[in-house]
Amino acid sequence: MKKNLLSLALVISCFVSAQIGINTSYPLGNLHIDGAKDNAASATPAQISNDLIITNTGFIGAGVSNPIVKLDMRSAGLQNAVGLGSTTMTANAAGAGAVRYEPTQAKIQVSDGNVWETTLILPTKAVVVARMTSPFSVAYNSDVNITGWDEVRDLSNSFDPSTGIFTAPRAGVYTFLMTYNFVSGSVANSSEVTSQFYSPTTGAILARSYKTFARANEDAQVGGSAAITVSLNANQTVRPQLNQNITGSAARALRVNADWSNPDAGFNNLTIIEH
Repeated sequence: MKKNLLSLALVISCFVSAQIGINTSYPLGNLHIDGAKDNAASATPAQISNDLIITNTGFIGAGVSNPIVKLDMRSAGLQNAVGLGSTTMTANAAGAGAVRYEPTQAKIQVSDGNVWETTLILPTKAVVVARMTSPFSVAYNSDVNITGWDEVRDLSNSFDPSTGIFTAPRAGVYTFLMTYNFVSGSVANSSEVTSQFYSPTTGAILARSYKTFARANEDAQVGGSAAITVSLNANQTVRPQLNQNITGSAARALRVNADWSNPDAGFNNLTIIEH
């Protein structure tokens, strides 16, 4: 009887200290299941990606050999999504920290111990900052698209600096601000500059700003600005335009310079902000 008990104790001791490998001869944890039976002695991350490993700390790695949280599935594989189902359990019964999928709203909800709170995922809002640093002229008495911008910032990749077209990433409210400044020259009496924002999507001008000049044929450096706040649909496009008749008949260049130490730099700018 004593001999049998001793043998049983030895078996239990060996079992407790051993690593168990299923479909693999090279277990990397207390329990290691090789789903595809493809592990070599030195398994690659791709080979590990179909494995399930439980470490001696009780951490579970789904496709991960060294999980650093209770459940770690950040593997080299492409199937790293987590599938959640719905439940009729109350938030109190599920307990704080429980997570469920709510099919009616198509939202993920988290229990705070009392109610199921819908998680909010805020998108990166559009913020565009651009400036004119290359030579550009505005034709006489024509709506001219302002193109060839030097893009400084575009958080949502919504602005094409070559065309000057902004595409709204989602339905919402957007503010556009454009400043402009022309090179010095003669300004015709009763002439004006129109700065505006045009939507190629709808074929409509969203807003115009006028600056008029009533002093006859004097040299001046004409400048101004236009600002609008509008509601846009998702994927609606907007571009800035200028129209001038200050020259009487000819085009006039904008006051630009790529060298920021030059006095002509920094006068023509475009800012777009999503609210």
